Amino acid sequence: PDRVFDQDPRFGFVVLSEIAVRALSPGINDPGTANKVIQTMIRLLHFWYRQPVEHTAESACDRIEVPELSMRGVFNDAFTAIGRDGAGMVEVAVTLQRALASLAGLDNHAMAEAADDHARMALARAEQALEMAEDLAAVRRAAGIER
Repeated sequence: PDRVFDQDPRFGFVVLSEIAVRALSPGINDPGTANKVIQTMIRLLHFWYRQPVEHTAESACDRIEVPELSMRGVFNDAFTAIGRDGAGMVEVAVTLQRALASLAGLDNHAMAEAADDHARMALARAEQALEMAEDLAAVRRAAGIER
């Protein structure tokens, strides 16, 4: 009935995302914490990518099945709200674009596809939210669109 980190990795990403979004709220206005959360999630996803999946033929619990985690679902939990609420802050939008680009470069099709989709959505939000041309140019450079 309760989500716990050890049994539900997506829950950890939800909680981290909520921390970032709360930091981005107008009353707190702390983009540094949001950037730190993004960096933490990137480290976790890189660690996840590097860990080999071990399949054993025998198991003590051979009648339990667990569905595979959806990479798209993990990315939705992790980055949707940050991309939305951080779109108007150039420092967050740039960090998010760089972070997603690092994940898109990994040799993992599902992760790269989810990262590309979230980078595209975050860029679209930044294009609507940022008013200063220099800020938008910085986000586009981080997204690999402008030089």
